Amino acid sequence: MAEAGSNGTVTNSGVTPVRDYASSGEKPKIRRVLLACFLCGVCAPVAVALIAAAIAFSFTSATAALGLPPSQFGERGGFMTGAFLAVMVAGFNWMLFYIVIPVTWIILFLSIGRFPGRGITRPLPYYRWGVIWGALLVATPTSLFGLSVDGSGFLGALATGLAIGLLAGLICASLFLAIVRPQQQVQQIATDVF
Repeated sequence: MAEAGSNGTVTNSGVTPVRDYASSGEKPKIRRVLLACFLCGVCAPVAVALIAAAIAFSFTSATAALGLPPSQFGERGGFMTGAFLAVMVAGFNWMLFYIVIPVTWIILFLSIGRFPGRGITRPLPYYRWGVIWGALLVATPTSLFGLSVDGSGFLGALATGLAIGLLAGLICASLFLAIVRPQQQVQQIATDVF
């Protein structure tokens, strides 16, 4: 029952007050972000390894179909040697899972894991930062191994590492969006507030 104050204002209406997140500075609770970051961190090295395996299989099949010699590169060094080295490094990154997975978790928690709490609902920023971090995390070690070949081998390893990282970043960002569904959660919170 509503109670009237001294000058006719209602002091207790029996209705719980509506929380205004915008004026109070309080952030809405977004669910499943930790789960999404955890699963994306585990999925990232697996995706990188599978993409590298698919590239290696398709390249080997193409050279066999064209009748090229089994030594795919002929001479020592060059762009293709760096590219092949990058595919092999990316294909075996799962062997260093104890380094790769925690680094990926940290990057995800500090980048796209913070977006839903900030109210970013459009998928483009998630894809953009997933691609950027995927490319950086894969291209950095592959290009370092490419330095052991020569200058053009470094470029081959860098380009191949960037391509593999871009695809893996897209896969991880898609998985994150599928689990968290930030647009749906933020709209649901906005509906609950009003």
